[in-house]
Amino acid sequence: MEFEIEQSKLLSALSLAQTVADRRSTMPVLANVLMRATKDGKLVCSATDMMIALTESVPAEVMDPGVLALDVRHLHSVVRTLPDRPIRIKGLDNHWAQLTVGRSEFKFMGMTPGDFPELPDGRGLAFTRVMGHALADMIQKTQFSVSTDEARVNLNGVLFECDGETATMVSTDGHRLTKYTVPLTGPKLASGIIIPRKGMLELRKVLDRVDAEVELAVDDQHVFLQTESLLLSVKLNNVTFPPYKQVIPGQHKRRVTALRDELVDVLRRAEVMAPEKTATVRLELGEHRLTLTADNPDRGVARQEIEIEYDGDRLVAGFNARYLIEVLEAIDTPKVHLDFQGELDPCVVRPVEGPDFLGVVMPMRI
Repeated sequence: MEFEIEQSKLLSALSLAQTVADRRSTMPVLANVLMRATKDGKLVCSATDMMIALTESVPAEVMDPGVLALDVRHLHSVVRTLPDRPIRIKGLDNHWAQLTVGRSEFKFMGMTPGDFPELPDGRGLAFTRVMGHALADMIQKTQFSVSTDEARVNLNGVLFECDGETATMVSTDGHRLTKYTVPLTGPKLASGIIIPRKGMLELRKVLDRVDAEVELAVDDQHVFLQTESLLLSVKLNNVTFPPYKQVIPGQHKRRVTALRDELVDVLRRAEVMAPEKTATVRLELGEHRLTLTADNPDRGVARQEIEIEYDGDRLVAGFNARYLIEVLEAIDTPKVHLDFQGELDPCVVRPVEGPDFLGVVMPMRI
């Protein structure tokens, strides 16, 4: 095997592959990138952790077709330090490889390519064209509230629902919930699918590189994202997502309208003074004003007041400042609504005259 490739193209492929590969697995080959040089002038790079699989094709000048399996993080670390000029890689005996650029030479110890697992390929599935930026926006607005508690498997992913014309993503960690619905032509999903947290991150990385449409398909076990040169598959979480509609309050007694940027600013300052573990702040509603207080015995007290549109009854409640900030940062409109029922009920955050987005933040005792 021998081929020559531009440093920037190889680095781009390895940058994605090294985030998918699994160096902690009991299968050492999963820490490798499978590099296949083909007769038609392509280098096909594949990586997997058995849950996520990535295959990307990049142009290369192939002198001798063949296949290598090399440690992807080690190879990526070297390639990113090299100048932007052609790199030549040649297969040696016993699965070793030689990398040459200019007057520099590196040798890498590889593994048996035959040990690399077969990857899902999506052949035979009906792919649907989807606007990449719309899908990336849905992920960006919901991924932050996915649970990181590995014991709560049914919360370790985002619920994706689609009727072919409208799509909804929902995520929750038990303390807050985010729901975002947009017009989207996509695959029809009868009961929705749950895409795991790491899979969402990898989907976002691919979508960030694409300006146009992508293709999406789903089978019983995987969701597939396809572009002209890349195929990403993510194994779905085979669990039941909690009945999220029961968590969203159907009505409210108090509605606050505030400037989003101003509210985010005071919450960020309050978070600095709030207790580190809980980030609890005291929120008090009064006529045309909202008062935020953060009280930390080890740091001091911060009390801030902003003007709001509100003329209802007084309300005092506690919330995690970080949770409110993350919901507000996912909203693009200048003004937001904060809906409250009682002191021990959730706060529902919505944009004013904006997209169909909402965030539910559970209260904290103060």
